[in-house]
Amino acid sequence: MTNLPVREMVLYKHGVGFFVRGGELSGNSVLLTFRADEINDVLKSLAVFDRAEGGQVLGIHYQTPMDRAKRLKSSSINLASHTSLTDLIRDLRGRHVVMSFETLPGRMDNITGRVIGIEVPSSNDDSDPQLTLLSVEGEVRVFPLETLRTFTIEDGQSEQDLSYFLDTSMSEDDRRVVNVRLNDASHDLVVSYVAPSPTWRVSYRVVAESEEGGSTGKALLQGWGLFDNRLEEDLNDVRVTLVAGQPISFIYDLYSSRIPHRQTVKDEARTTGPIEFDAPSYGMSSSENDLQQAVVRTAGLSHRIGEVHDGAAVTDYMEQERARGINIPMVRERLTAAQTTKSQAEGKATGETFQYIVNTPVSVKRGESALVPIVSAEVEYERELLYNHSKFQNNPVAALRFTNGTGLTLERGPVTLVEDNNYKGEAIIEFTTDGNAVYLPYAIELGVNMKVETNTASEHHSLNIEDGYLLEQWYWITQTSYTIENTTDESKTVAVEQALGSQDELYQTREPDSETLNEKRWQVEVGAKATEVFRVNKRYMGGKKHVLLNLKFEQIQRWADKRYLDQELFEELGELSKTLAFIKKTRDGNQTLRNEREEIYGKQEQYRANLGALQSTGKEATLRDRVLEQLTASQDRLDEIEKAITLGERTIAESEKRVEAIIVSLTK
Repeated sequence: MTNLPVREMVLYKHGVGFFVRGGELSGNSVLLTFRADEINDVLKSLAVFDRAEGGQVLGIHYQTPMDRAKRLKSSSINLASHTSLTDLIRDLRGRHVVMSFETLPGRMDNITGRVIGIEVPSSNDDSDPQLTLLSVEGEVRVFPLETLRTFTIEDGQSEQDLSYFLDTSMSEDDRRVVNVRLNDASHDLVVSYVAPSPTWRVSYRVVAESEEGGSTGKALLQGWGLFDNRLEEDLNDVRVTLVAGQPISFIYDLYSSRIPHRQTVKDEARTTGPIEFDAPSYGMSSSENDLQQAVVRTAGLSHRIGEVHDGAAVTDYMEQERARGINIPMVRERLTAAQTTKSQAEGKATGETFQYIVNTPVSVKRGESALVPIVSAEVEYERELLYNHSKFQNNPVAALRFTNGTGLTLERGPVTLVEDNNYKGEAIIEFTTDGNAVYLPYAIELGVNMKVETNTASEHHSLNIEDGYLLEQWYWITQTSYTIENTTDESKTVAVEQALGSQDELYQTREPDSETLNEKRWQVEVGAKATEVFRVNKRYMGGKKHVLLNLKFEQIQRWADKRYLDQELFEELGELSKTLAFIKKTRDGNQTLRNEREEIYGKQEQYRANLGALQSTGKEATLRDRVLEQLTASQDRLDEIEKAITLGERTIAESEKRVEAIIVSLTK
């Protein structure tokens, strides 16, 4: 690809790059070579434009993906590296050839015919290999192989198979070649594609100068973008753009060749029944239209190619690119920032991403990396001490805070801080859009000691009755005490930071001085050689539903003892609970009576059987009278049980009506 050098590359943080190559050339094809791990991204994004008058892109071809052994197996010619001549003659058996032999010194005999074969002596035979031909005259001719000087293959298929074998042998397993077919004319090509690329990185420097008092000052914020040249060529005068953000990207296997499974149908006699086939599985195809659409999608990703309306071509190309001899289909919108220090890169907001457009072309040798300046701006800062128990337990952290007024989005990266010509420490700049705060904790303040104590408690909130439930609510309270000991000779202000959950609320605590998305911060003044205690109380509400019909009097009594219930509500709930307990006791009693009744029924059956078997006269008469007395007594007991059950059911019904009335009264 040396005749199509890289003109522009746009690098993203998620491991891909958008590359544009271009140049003038002649001929009817150009070969593009890619790594094996790049080919799927290339096939889903590759687009080729020919801007020369009369120039045309006829198609894009690439080798069907098979490993070398499989590709060579499909050829009638297979040659080993150390016996290629004998293997070639062997594979040409039966093919028409014209061979020249040096039968005498300086004398050449040309033989036209068909190859019969070659006799190669065994390892213990020192004779020379012999080549056998069937000449057009019908003679079988034998020649020593060593006398063969040249030959021409007269069979077209064999000639193609030999070329195929040589082309396949020449290819490397870790490289993939894409052939762009062109018409016979002069061409001015622009090729764009997406390919895997090492993620670019950013590092910052803050050179600060404090003002009198030491808590504020001005600083120069400088950012450098670092990227690697992973390409197998040097990059010369390439336009570089580094994109902050995270576009969605994935690998889609377009390169692998796949043949869907189809049902095998045998020839059979005609029948009146239906013939069923498997549902077809449709694959994906590539065409010039697919590639045209791919570059439009790629353009939207990189924000380099203009909008396409009704399939129209790409927008005008940049004048400065024309001056360099190549017009790349890109649109650059320059952004100026009102800064005291001129930025080394221009920024451009592009929806969900932000671009750092490096002002000057970059040259990077193959296998090397480069740092390019992308941010340079003066900011005003404040310094403070920040304490968060979950991040550093014993001491606050010295931090520098400023507003991102660069006009640029700051990508996440490390920063080294120098203040008043002294190295102060290092921090991480998080992903920060323009106008938002940057917070850089860079050192531990050992002169201020912190001690944290946490206590938890619960506090009753309310009891409410609705829809047949009693809702009990309470607060879970967490009190955090911060003891701040300042051992220095200067007064200190410590920003105490604490996280609050989505359901937490501050409780008996002053409003925070500032806050982030997840934390609140309070400024606490601590005098020299002094100690201060600051408390943060937070709470969240919990609750539990009690079914009124399941309430126990013991629970109601506990609520009353804790004064959660007034006397009227206590009496109503108490009556409800006692009534429910009475209903349960009555039902249990009725069930016991029913069980007894079933036992009596069983005994009566036995009594009646005994009466039928005993005589009313003689010795059995006395026994019969006794059984009759037992039967009479059991019947009397049954009558008593029936009366008791009936009374119990009536009492239950009356009690249930009372329960309903109490619940109605409670829920009013």
